[in-house]
Amino acid sequence: MKQISHLNEQIKQEIINIELECERLGQKLQSANKEDFKELKENIVIELIREVKGRPATRDDIFEENYESYLEVGVEKEDVYFPNAYIPVWKCKREIFHTIGLLMSDDLNFLEKKLSKIITEMHEDHMKERGSI
Repeated sequence: MKQISHLNEQIKQEIINIELECERLGQKLQSANKEDFKELKENIVIELIREVKGRPATRDDIFEENYESYLEVGVEKEDVYFPNAYIPVWKCKREIFHTIGLLMSDDLNFLEKKLSKIITEMHEDHMKERGSI
């Protein structure tokens, strides 16, 4: 994660755009892997979570102290959600005299590879649990 100490409107817009790109990537990979998990009677879920101190937040809260956004990967099975992995995207926190932000250092191509690896490992693990391998 790279540290950003000068939080301004331009940075805010960049973070909003990065979060939006992460959401789109999650939707793309969720759609691409949907059928593989359906065979296991599971639904893959990849979503961008925005929180402030564990409570839901919006993109307008990006510079709020304790705001964080992350991509969460999990599965729904029989109406129960099981989180599996998360990848931090943005975090805003208070330092001694000012607020700073921490932004993921991965570009979207690397993030896609990382998510794809997580999804493949999840699928393989779930196949082994079912004795399908």
